[in-house]
Amino acid sequence: MNDSLSELNNHPHIWRAREQGHNETKFSFDFTPLDNALNGGVASTGLVRVSSLVGIGELSLFKRVLCQQRTHKMVVFINPPGLLQTPWLENLGLKSTQVLVVNTTSSQESLWAAEQCLKSTACHCVILWHSAISAKAARRLQVAATHNDALCLLYSTPIDKWCNEAQSLPIVLDLALQIQQHHLSIKVHKQRHGWPVDNITLSHKWTPDNHAIKWAMQRNKLTGHTLHSVS
Repeated sequence: MNDSLSELNNHPHIWRAREQGHNETKFSFDFTPLDNALNGGVASTGLVRVSSLVGIGELSLFKRVLCQQRTHKMVVFINPPGLLQTPWLENLGLKSTQVLVVNTTSSQESLWAAEQCLKSTACHCVILWHSAISAKAARRLQVAATHNDALCLLYSTPIDKWCNEAQSLPIVLDLALQIQQHHLSIKVHKQRHGWPVDNITLSHKWTPDNHAIKWAMQRNKLTGHTLHSVS
């Protein structure tokens, strides 16, 4: 019995929770509680689902990941829920010349556009807003991102744990965000080479103050840059 158990424990195709995948390249969020929960940060390639309401800091959370990695490549926004302003992007740390906005008319078109952008090898990150995705579609994006040194962020509406969409997808990371008073609460539903983690709390000021609004309005008047947009 002991010999059989030892042989099973040493099998190379069996992953154990204590094996954290130390050789995997990761990008830091620069938020210690989240980086610690994810054993260093988010994987540098693959598909990440983020379940979140719009405008609670869901993009700012990935600020360091988007702006300090592979800056020679493009960042693509597909069907963003609002009009992206150049001053806001520059405040985030992105140059308008490295940003492409793609607007589609159907969910199939948006998934196709995301996959083509990932396969182009010109993109550092593809950010897609898509409420429902099948396991097959998720797998295609996961493969396209992994094989072409890119990251794909899939933003969806908050998921009811009882609905079918809450199924586990073939992705590297599955996060759920909730806003609380001056805090952002994060739950890790799934992560590659790690366990689910609950109740990660980050200090976050949700509502912009007058200074931030004034700054954005002034920058909007001063800048002449326009975003590249494709419909």
